[in-house]
Amino acid sequence: MTSIVADIGGTNARFAIAKPVAGGYQLESLSVVDCRRFDGFNAALRHWLDGLEQPHPQQVCIAAAGPLEQDGQGSRVYMTNLGWTITTESLQEEFGFPRLELINDFAALALSLPRLTGEDYRVLRDKPRVPGAAMVVLGPGTGLGVAGLGVDNGHYHVLAGEGGHANLGVSTERELQLLQQLMKQQQPVFNEWVLSGSGLVHLYRAVCDLHGRKAEELTPPDISARGLEGSDPLCRETLLDFLNFLGSAAGDAALYLGARGGVFLGGGILPRIAELLPESQFEQRFLSKGRVERWMETVPVYALNAGYQALIGAAAHLED
Repeated sequence: MTSIVADIGGTNARFAIAKPVAGGYQLESLSVVDCRRFDGFNAALRHWLDGLEQPHPQQVCIAAAGPLEQDGQGSRVYMTNLGWTITTESLQEEFGFPRLELINDFAALALSLPRLTGEDYRVLRDKPRVPGAAMVVLGPGTGLGVAGLGVDNGHYHVLAGEGGHANLGVSTERELQLLQQLMKQQQPVFNEWVLSGSGLVHLYRAVCDLHGRKAEELTPPDISARGLEGSDPLCRETLLDFLNFLGSAAGDAALYLGARGGVFLGGGILPRIAELLPESQFEQRFLSKGRVERWMETVPVYALNAGYQALIGAAAHLED
């Protein structure tokens, strides 16, 4: 059935109409807007609906970046990186949709995984995927999202959590030194404090501290650009440290869920800096899990291409 789908991150809101087609969904009336233009989600949705030139579908799934809470009044998501609260109750009062579902954005991304094709990702570790095994997706963007997908008798079950707020792990002496610098700003240091857009800035400052240099006032795009072009050695170190920490976190997620169905890396940051993966120790960090390293060798890893996979997952949620 045709549906309205939305993917609301800490920076951008994505809206579309999803129409079922053979093997997946076709997205129409796609729009991406800056969340800062609006004082809340309802206003952003109203803006998009007012611009539609076709009848509104009557079922809706909204995927939002934040923990999902449910009570007798419905569902709500508080978006920790934006300050919005989205509730099914207020949306029903204003829009009156016959069916309205609210889910976590990485739960939607997880639901999209079985529907992806080779055009949706690049292979980082080319290992056979075990049929029926769990999959996991994580991705640094405005925050760090993490979700798993289990399979039981051909039915998919999402395991959505808040892995971005699990404590950051270190694997080397350098990472321990970086952690000590980061702890001057935040205790405990959780994954998202480093593996996110703002985390890139925190990590850059820690790298500067290690070198006894004063950090410049740089934005995440500044750090990425300088690091990629090689004009600033400290920015390049920051990007490599970022990828190393991401490798460790991805390996941890694979272990938690037994993800022999694949580890998928999404988010807005990795596609911009993925060219540095061969120079980093991402794979070594991913595999370095002590006695289970041989087991880790069997886990495939993929990097999701920039796209609208969460919108596909939101449409799939309505069909399940």
